[in-house]
Amino acid sequence: MSTPALEVTRDRGASAATLDLRPEGPTERRMVSAGAVSVSLHALLLLTIGLLSFESRTPGSAPELRLYIESIDSGDGDRERAGPVERPAAPVAKPREEVLASRAGTRSPVIESSSEAVTPAVPPKPDETRDVSIPSAGDSAPDPGPSSGSDESNSPAVEAAVVTTVAPSEREEPVPAEAAKPPQPGVPIGEAQESVLAHWILKAAQSLQEANQTQARLSLEHKGRRYSAFLERRPAADEMGIDRLRVEISTEQNGKRLLTLLELKRLAFSHFTQLVDDWDQEDLLHGDVIVGRFHSNSLVRLRLDRIAPQVLGKLTTAASQVDLENGGPRALRRIFRGGIETNTPRISLPADFRSFVEDHADRSKMRTFERSARVTFYSDGSYGSRELGSTTAEERQTMSAPHYIVAGRGATLAVHGTVKGAVVVYSPERIVIEGNLVYAHDPRSDAGAEDYLGLISSKDVAIAPPEVTGPGDLEIQAAIYAKRHFIVSDDHVPGGPTACPCGGTLSIHGSLTAGSLSPTEPRYATRYEFDERFERVRPPGFPVTNRYEVDTWDPEWREVEDNRPAEAAEGVPPQADQRPSAVPVFRGRDP
Repeated sequence: MSTPALEVTRDRGASAATLDLRPEGPTERRMVSAGAVSVSLHALLLLTIGLLSFESRTPGSAPELRLYIESIDSGDGDRERAGPVERPAAPVAKPREEVLASRAGTRSPVIESSSEAVTPAVPPKPDETRDVSIPSAGDSAPDPGPSSGSDESNSPAVEAAVVTTVAPSEREEPVPAEAAKPPQPGVPIGEAQESVLAHWILKAAQSLQEANQTQARLSLEHKGRRYSAFLERRPAADEMGIDRLRVEISTEQNGKRLLTLLELKRLAFSHFTQLVDDWDQEDLLHGDVIVGRFHSNSLVRLRLDRIAPQVLGKLTTAASQVDLENGGPRALRRIFRGGIETNTPRISLPADFRSFVEDHADRSKMRTFERSARVTFYSDGSYGSRELGSTTAEERQTMSAPHYIVAGRGATLAVHGTVKGAVVVYSPERIVIEGNLVYAHDPRSDAGAEDYLGLISSKDVAIAPPEVTGPGDLEIQAAIYAKRHFIVSDDHVPGGPTACPCGGTLSIHGSLTAGSLSPTEPRYATRYEFDERFERVRPPGFPVTNRYEVDTWDPEWREVEDNRPAEAAEGVPPQADQRPSAVPVFRGRDP
């Protein structure tokens, strides 16, 4: 019987060898020995190939690249359901990618934004959300589970979109406990404590101003308790602004560090309805009404008969008393509705004004008159001028914003008309008011009025005689500063049918500062009313005092976040461009 020969063949792509048995002839019998060796080697080789082929089909060895591509190429619906996956070979690890990598395999579902949803602090970029759709109220909710990635696609690989939700998710981090804490209650500042601290800070502010320093640190010990303060001057931002001073006062109580904030403002002369340096003893308050604060560096005298003056703001005076004819303390209380404070510090008037030419180098905003001139303001924002006594046509000019009209040495400027814009008239000698001076927009009826007028003289501001101004009332809307005298000419004009009896009423809506005042009766009774806008701004370049006052103050001590011991003040101000590190962080209401 013939012994069959073993022939081994491999079907292309098969995973196992195929055995073929055929009859063996005489020739084949001689090849058995060599064929057996060959068969053994081929069998071993094919067995190895088969095992490798079988192993390559196990699911665990599938390349990650294939799964990544299928998950982002499976269409909009699959991409919406797919959670963030880790990219196999990102060129650069960005912060956002690091966050996504740390959350691989988990996701927050896309949630429809409700009316109470909070907008994320950092909105997604356009290229990050262009392939992501947020379902509307009528759409079915997407499958929140991760995609299996089983669908194949021949589309080229694209970068996976970042899914951004605009509502709280199941993985939203809890709000830090510190943010949820209610603010700590403050400790009230008592009246006595406030008075001591205010006096201390006001004195320090004036010293800081006189030394021309911008920052300072100081300390105070009162009744066994220590206080530290940091002061920072903030000059006015422009020629109509108000200088301010920010102050932080700290102390310790029961082992806790406490802080209070206050802000002071430097007083301009336009902050006073009326301020008089040397009260003329021939002039008595009589048929006068003053609405707003009133200060005198000298004794104020009043007359009380069937007519009584009225001061509806507070009177402060450097004198020790107020002299009232025909009346006593009860009458004084009726007259001075805002109260009286005596023995207050003097408010000095500047000894001399530097030239406005020196103070304001921008000549494009300035018009200088070397000779006496008459200036008429017009409601269209222009003014006309010509020399006094001249019969030539006036020259018209549009005002800049702001604008300065300046007289040369020895020159007088006469003014009247309707002012539109912000303008200051300055003379080293004399300014004469020849008629009504009013704003195009009256701030008493127009909340957005931005017309301002300042009249400043190193010597006198005078009201022209009745034959120039005309009989009856005279109205002025301006801040007036007369270093030497404010004069009403021909005050002994016979009175008319008024209560004084006076010929009319001189009304000033704004402010009046004068070295001294001439009598106004019987020509005028007076009514001086403060322009409330001057609390925030002043006419361009209007002079300022050397005094500060408290503008705002937190009425309570607030606990500081860090409880470091209060540091002693050395009295040496820090660098102007560096905030001292010892000044603590404030928690609580900023006044």
